Amino acid sequence: MRYQVMLATMALGVAMSFGHAAAESPDAGYGAREVGTVRFIDRALNLIQLDDGTELRTTDPRMLQNIKEGMRVQVDFTNDGASRNEINSIAPVGADSQQVDVSPTTGD
Repeated sequence: MRYQVMLATMALGVAMSFGHAAAESPDAGYGAREVGTVRFIDRALNLIQLDDGTELRTTDPRMLQNIKEGMRVQVDFTNDGASRNEINSIAPVGADSQQVDVSPTTGD
């Protein structure tokens, strides 16, 4: 089972790399999904940085409340074309993850 998860994660990473290279233009925004380890969290700015240097932001601080530095996460995000990545959803990945998915909501 772990082999299949690792293989799927690697395949997703490769597909994401080629997708960005083929679809990205200088002024166009894009959406993406990435798996990485949280290197840094700035809760005042609602910002996380992944181990590859990718910075992602949210306007909903509840999305980051259960996320910790060092945690592996899968992040679905949108880039506005001006180097700002906005989180659509974020979820821990791995055997110890307790959270299925966190997305912004309008009510609560």
